[in-house]
Amino acid sequence: MSRIEIDRQTRPNGFRLVFVHLPGRRSITSFLAIKSGSRHETAAENGIAHFLEHLVFKGTQKYPSNVEVANAIESVGGTLNAWTDHDHTAYWNIVPRSHADTGIELPFELAFRPKIRSADIERERGVITEEIRMIHDDPASFVRDVSSQLTFAGHPLAQPIIGTEETVAAMSHEQFSRYRQRFYVASQSVLVVAGDLTPEIIKRAEQLSDEIPSGEVAVTAPLTQPSKSQVTLRTKPTDQTHFVLATADPTLGLVSETDRHTLTVLNTILGRGMSSRLFCEVRERQGLAYSIHSYVQTFEDAAALSVYGGVTTEKADQALAAVLKELDRLCDEPVSAAELTNAHNCITGANDIQADSGMSAAMWYGTDWLLGRWETHDEVATKIRSVTPTMIQELAQRLSARDRLTLALIGPQTESEPFAGLLTKQ
Repeated sequence: MSRIEIDRQTRPNGFRLVFVHLPGRRSITSFLAIKSGSRHETAAENGIAHFLEHLVFKGTQKYPSNVEVANAIESVGGTLNAWTDHDHTAYWNIVPRSHADTGIELPFELAFRPKIRSADIERERGVITEEIRMIHDDPASFVRDVSSQLTFAGHPLAQPIIGTEETVAAMSHEQFSRYRQRFYVASQSVLVVAGDLTPEIIKRAEQLSDEIPSGEVAVTAPLTQPSKSQVTLRTKPTDQTHFVLATADPTLGLVSETDRHTLTVLNTILGRGMSSRLFCEVRERQGLAYSIHSYVQTFEDAAALSVYGGVTTEKADQALAAVLKELDRLCDEPVSAAELTNAHNCITGANDIQADSGMSAAMWYGTDWLLGRWETHDEVATKIRSVTPTMIQELAQRLSARDRLTLALIGPQTESEPFAGLLTKQ
């Protein structure tokens, strides 16, 4: 079997390129990541990175309308899309290898040559307002935003990615121009091209990247303090109670080695998949929830461990008590050798499977390098397998301290005190 090769380079203007060679593939994935997200916004412009990501699809210099943008990829059987996160915006597409030039070119058109017309701004303003309302009507989604507000209180990471109705309503054409000048520059960009690559494909990516002005790297305000215990309840006439129990720590970011991989293993044991402790205990044994899982958010300078549950309202306190018990168990008892081996295999095996996907490889190398970390799949596998029961136990004790846990709930209850009481019990 041909070995996957990965080449990377930094162009003279600061633009970073990654080429993932996947011999025999019949498609080409192009993935452009820009260091532009909600954590880079002021309170007044919250949501502008997401709004801008929507706007660029309305037309570019080469593809003046939204239909022409879409047809550039879809007319050859390809797929295109984009997203905005707390710390980056990504534009991507997958096309047949015979149309690699178009696939590589389109992210540059969207990010660096958009029209940004006033009429498009007004139309999309209404679309995003409806998207905000849709999220607010979906408690399983909205509770995660509420959780971020608590877990990262006082820091830009607390801001919702989509913004608010008020900030979206106030955004002007001038604001978009200023924002693009600050963030859409070569020094804050990474392009990953994955597939069966030829010298011509590589040369075209280099040519396009060299055309982008260098700019300055934007300073990211670091998170310097761990989360502090808070509880908030959003009363809503829902059929379930939705909650996120979370904790954040500034030593677990991409730029730090400290405990970062331990957190990945801890999360796998706690709440990843149907064999996890939370699923087996809260859903299978006690029957308290249909949906229960944990997840990790990793940023440059911090990470958060969160547990989401959608539970019967009358049993919400029981479900939360069960989650807290599982956290305490990680603190009090070393993980068994068998469970640890299963977690190691789960993580490294999933990473191996994803490495065969052009899109997964592009996300792995594009976003991590953009945010200051370069690790191959093999390097990560070695670090994952070095995680020990003692490392997991020590990290759990730090993260699960009751003065660090935040709790966001959406449900029909009117009083949050009973839930706050759960966090004060030792």
